[in-house]
Amino acid sequence: MSFGGLVLLVFVAIAAILWSVDTQSGKAAEPYTVTSDLAYGPANAQKGSNLLDVYVPNADSTKPRPVFVWIHGGGWFTGDKVSSTMPYKARTLVDAGYVFVSVNYRLSSDLAGPLALSKKRLRFPTHYLDAARALGWVNKHIAKYGGNPNRMLIGGDSAGGQISSLLATRPAYLKAQGMSTRQIKGIFSLDAVGFDVPRMMTKAYRRINAGFQKMMFNAFGTPAEERQNPHWRVASPINFADRSDPPIFFVVPTTAPDRWVDAQKMSKLLGQRLGLVNHRVNTEHAGVVPLLGNPDGDMGVTKPLMRFARAAINPVRYQLVVRGQRVVRATGPAKLGTVRLRISSQPAARQLTCRLDGRRETFCPRAWKLKPGLHKLRVNAYGNTGRASGTSLVKIRVTG
Repeated sequence: MSFGGLVLLVFVAIAAILWSVDTQSGKAAEPYTVTSDLAYGPANAQKGSNLLDVYVPNADSTKPRPVFVWIHGGGWFTGDKVSSTMPYKARTLVDAGYVFVSVNYRLSSDLAGPLALSKKRLRFPTHYLDAARALGWVNKHIAKYGGNPNRMLIGGDSAGGQISSLLATRPAYLKAQGMSTRQIKGIFSLDAVGFDVPRMMTKAYRRINAGFQKMMFNAFGTPAEERQNPHWRVASPINFADRSDPPIFFVVPTTAPDRWVDAQKMSKLLGQRLGLVNHRVNTEHAGVVPLLGNPDGDMGVTKPLMRFARAAINPVRYQLVVRGQRVVRATGPAKLGTVRLRISSQPAARQLTCRLDGRRETFCPRAWKLKPGLHKLRVNAYGNTGRASGTSLVKIRVTG
């Protein structure tokens, strides 16, 4: 073989190796740059608990991006800001245009360790104070990374979803960090555990899930500790949620009917129609954790979550259009008037509802049969946050 041919062969071999390396690492070629282990508070006995990671999109943007802060789960005693699922969670949010932040916080004692339920363990409200401090850091510093702290989503799985929900419904936590809950536009709740902490501390709940109850005792206090220093009620988002708080999207496994009940109560308090802001998955609690953005199968979770996120960050106000005769004459032996209205919205809403004369809110029927007199019809348009984002009051008169 000539020298030139040998050089060519070596070049081809090197190119093949580089292509192979590039191909194998293609999955690691993410659309973001990570700045890791940024301290949001002073160091403490739990190494790494006061750190967060910021994932900044590589793509250019002409304006500050919205921010998503992920608070990991793990029963308040385990978990980390870095996990095998974090790269594709980050990729999903970054691809949607967010600066993504993943935070650590101090943990209670390991349930399998000798300090579980010990008097010296960390418990409520330590986890929440740390997470609030992390959000305070984001509020002050995320502009340096191209983020807009006034357009923020937060959320997480299990304990992380619950921590997010309490921070967003009890303003004092964020106020202490120079923030307002109004900066939080929405919450991802991936099978959050503990919307109603006292419910999980009962003997009835112990029969449902004794393991989860021990986890709650470890994080929020045993019954004896609760009698000495009550915490359970003030740790429950269900006791604070109202229509002024950010909306929540609920992912709940079909194996957890008790948490489905909690989601129903929370959505009602928040003024949301649960049917628009939930996704039920046929899996166990642990099976929910890896779903968001999972390229190997997300059980349909990612699309509705991101649809909710877009609506929360970019709210839409719907203009209702009501066509049809609003004054009709009563006819027939029953002396009833038939009212037919064509109801739509611009842009098209996810759901339109009607409430006639203060009765129960329902889907709008094609027609009403009404007694003579003046009737008031309230029409609501709902978008992907599950809240009414457009209302129209229609007066209907049925003459005799």
